Amino acid sequence: MNRTALVVGAGVFGLSVARALALRSWSVRVVDPNAPGTQGPSSAETRILRCAHGADAWYTELARRATTAWRALERESGRRLLLPTGVLTLGPPDDDTWERAAAAHFDRLGIPADVLAAGAIGRRFPGFEPSGGTALFEPEAGVLLARQAVTALAESAAEHGAELLRATARPDGGTALVDGEPCRADLTVWAVGTALPALFPGLTTVRPVRQDSWYLPPKGPWAAGTGRPAWLDRAHGCYGIPAVGAHGVKVVPDVETHPGAPADPVPAEIPEALRTYLRARLPDLAGSPVARREVCSYALTADEHFLLDRHPGRGDVWIVGGDSGHGFKHGPAWGEFVCDVVEGRRTAPRRFALR
Repeated sequence: MNRTALVVGAGVFGLSVARALALRSWSVRVVDPNAPGTQGPSSAETRILRCAHGADAWYTELARRATTAWRALERESGRRLLLPTGVLTLGPPDDDTWERAAAAHFDRLGIPADVLAAGAIGRRFPGFEPSGGTALFEPEAGVLLARQAVTALAESAAEHGAELLRATARPDGGTALVDGEPCRADLTVWAVGTALPALFPGLTTVRPVRQDSWYLPPKGPWAAGTGRPAWLDRAHGCYGIPAVGAHGVKVVPDVETHPGAPADPVPAEIPEALRTYLRARLPDLAGSPVARREVCSYALTADEHFLLDRHPGRGDVWIVGGDSGHGFKHGPAWGEFVCDVVEGRRTAPRRFALR
């Protein structure tokens, strides 16, 4: 008799878990009120895939496995999912510890990377004004086409037997109610992203965080096809993606940029603090008009680590989430790890516990 699983949530975490379970011959149902890739953090146009996580070997290795897994899903789906733009991490002028630690893990894992002194950044990548810090460039990293990736995960899960249901689920004691009716399974996984605190109040430190993203028309060294990398600017708390699609260069402050709920309107103009950043770091884009505005939200935990733990008192109910803004890229590799844990093959790190 097949083991049955109910996965609540059809974002990148839920679909990655559901697909991995289906590949292991579980009978899987996925419940979400929205079609995959149409709502929430997993509906964004693009996400960065990088392996660099400073001194954190666990996330570095997971991202490396995820890179291989996304490429395998590309071949399976026939969709282009990962664009090899490379990723440039720009460090602050007074501390290169993070970059050096990441590079040491790369050496151990055989991941190609270059550590660049401040003076070499502008020569290697015109368009960036260096601010005196060390940079780390990952040539095999790049940009995930997020909606395409989520669609590919959903299609693969369905092809391997998972049933995707458009419905609303909520917990009722130890039972999941799907459109008001009890839905029992051998295993229930709640991977509901930013809805977690509303469905399970007080259970975790998760809170929804909103980010506003701006797309700027590419020009100069940022013109489409000029080989600019995606970047993470640790010195200024911003990240960005080159013009890989029709909307231009994406620039995002890596903080909660606009107080309010994800449904609130996006401001019509870039905040002055972001304009100041562009003038200092990406001067060719400093005066660009806004071509498109995009709202993103994600589930932030207090320590910015993922969540993977049993619901208290319920051995068959698991909570998975807390992407904390760096979860999307790990998708398929994280789904495999979650399955190993719920099947008893591995133990989740203590830092992924609910409390």
